[in-house]
Amino acid sequence: MHGPRTFSHWWTLAALACLAGCGGVPQQDPATPTKVPSHSPDRQRRIIVNDDGEAEPISKGRSVEAYLAQRFRDAVGSQVDSYFICVGSTDRGPATGKNARLQDTQNRWYPAMKAPPEIDRMTRAYLEAAKEAGMEIFASMRMNDIHDAWAPRLTYPLKMARPDLLLGARTDHAPDAVMRAFWSGFDYAKEEVRQHFLDFIRTYCRQYDYDGLELDYFRHPLFFKLGEARKHLDTMTAFVRRVRGILREIGRERGRPYLLAIRVPDTPAMALRTGLDVEQWMKENLLDLLIVGGGYMPYAGRLQTLVDLAHRYGIPAYPCINHFREPVAMRSLASNFWSMDADGVYLFNYFGVGSGMEGGRMVPQVSDPAERRKVLSQMGDPASLQGLGKQFPADNGASIFYAGFTNPSGQFPVRLVEARAIELVVGDDVGEADQTPSQLLLNISVEDVPSGEGIAVEVNGARVPYAALERTGEASFAARLQQEFLKQGLNEVVVLPGPNSTGRLASRVTGLELEVSY
Repeated sequence: MHGPRTFSHWWTLAALACLAGCGGVPQQDPATPTKVPSHSPDRQRRIIVNDDGEAEPISKGRSVEAYLAQRFRDAVGSQVDSYFICVGSTDRGPATGKNARLQDTQNRWYPAMKAPPEIDRMTRAYLEAAKEAGMEIFASMRMNDIHDAWAPRLTYPLKMARPDLLLGARTDHAPDAVMRAFWSGFDYAKEEVRQHFLDFIRTYCRQYDYDGLELDYFRHPLFFKLGEARKHLDTMTAFVRRVRGILREIGRERGRPYLLAIRVPDTPAMALRTGLDVEQWMKENLLDLLIVGGGYMPYAGRLQTLVDLAHRYGIPAYPCINHFREPVAMRSLASNFWSMDADGVYLFNYFGVGSGMEGGRMVPQVSDPAERRKVLSQMGDPASLQGLGKQFPADNGASIFYAGFTNPSGQFPVRLVEARAIELVVGDDVGEADQTPSQLLLNISVEDVPSGEGIAVEVNGARVPYAALERTGEASFAARLQQEFLKQGLNEVVVLPGPNSTGRLASRVTGLELEVSY
């Protein structure tokens, strides 16, 4: 795995300060091990969870203990080392008439420039609980929340007062258009918008003793009008530079750093299309942690590019899973991330272990709650995942209108006559002697492959024997693989017309999944 940096930015500043003020660099006893301080970018973060801040609020009939039990308590004593809590969203305001949640902090901040008492109480409950648990805690801000694009009306105060600061106007007549979602977003080309966010960051972060702040640029990934993102890359870089300056100033005032985490789309190219020059931010040392991706395409190998880029600049990287899923999926995704040399796992939209996302929608989880809770003590360490069953599906992109330019094309369907390679990321090292699987079963979904016709399968250039292939249904085949077919990380699978095939142009692969049993 990617090791910690030799000197973090803050240790470097300390050394330079001592050199200037003390006449030299202090010498460390070689027998004394170097300890990474809890407030360092290099501290261990096995699992980061991002609670979206919508837990039922504290009230006369709901105690602080009940409030924290809804989500936070399940993370205590697990491999969750860092807890991010959403305090900034710009998709709603007091005009909704709803009771405030912690996520409503930013939209209830103005004009008093402080949180109302009910939000202040919830904030301090999380801060105190995290400190008691020895857990790092960050405030998280959604940089352009657009959930109000399909609401009956705008209720965020600045959007109501200044519609000229938005990216567009309501576009109900084009349901499949990017601007159906993004019309209600703020246009960061406007100085008033950037100053609005900076004012909140400056005052809020001074008043609450978090370990750091996250700028969540995946919520939601468009910040300039269509066609104008490229010309405003420097505009957003300057904004991030100002945020970094504010946090450094607060860090100096309180005597320990205020770290900056930034969540960005899955690849540098996707980020650039939304107006974010992530590599420039790294070159200027503007961030301490990189959160990689939206989590909608977590099985994809494309996340590797940003993980590698971050490490090139000495920045820890944490790929994202969106929503809690069933245990086998959680373990499989974590295994993939560790194989990418990630520094940890980031879980977005953490609603506690009792809920999750399947097939693009929220569904009740069917496994035992204790089993779901257990994965929070498995995902954060490759050793904890060894010997546990997993399923590795081939990623098929995403099609989500509010993801804008960050929707890549899916891999499927693939016509058999194309012989096009299908990417399959396998996190487990199935060749390891201490985790030899009892079965490696490649399940292949097909269409228009008539009964009596077969398929041929190649894995990383090696042909799977026909004796290892079996038709398991009208639209499915299974291939029993040997360990030597697979490698840890990115694999390529090609499915071709097989025995008795007529080579129909309509025959195609619609899905692929590797089942690993121990």
